[in-house]
Amino acid sequence: MAARKINFYLGSLRLTPEHQRVFNSTDKLIAMQQVFMKIAPPQLAQRSALGAFVDGDLTIYARNGAIAAKLRQMLPSLLLKFRARGYEVTAIRIAVQANYHSTIEPDVTVKTRQMGRAGVESLANLVVALPPSPLRTAVARLLKRQAKSPE
Repeated sequence: MAARKINFYLGSLRLTPEHQRVFNSTDKLIAMQQVFMKIAPPQLAQRSALGAFVDGDLTIYARNGAIAAKLRQMLPSLLLKFRARGYEVTAIRIAVQANYHSTIEPDVTVKTRQMGRAGVESLANLVVALPPSPLRTAVARLLKRQAKSPE
């Protein structure tokens, strides 16, 4: 029910001359985002988003520097592909904006790995042989975590 009210309100706003420019630019940006999702490699497209399109200048926000670097390498082909689809893109600017979408899954998934019995025994012998040091503390902590995790 609330979605209907919002859609009705937005539909009414769309018809007013004062808001038409905003809705037109939003519609264009949404269409360009859909094109970007098709022309960019999926790994990059999922981790970046279009930010603004003003006077032919397009801004693309990347999740991190590595994604931004890959996108910068692709700038000439992205320009050509946008132009081939009818968009008058004259320049593309890549910016890094970490956490631009909080709903996107993180780049790295952490998997808990189990250590074999021989590995555990070797590390236990190493802890006994090491003098008190940060290395010994770290290895002991690793063994303690390994003992807690189910096999």
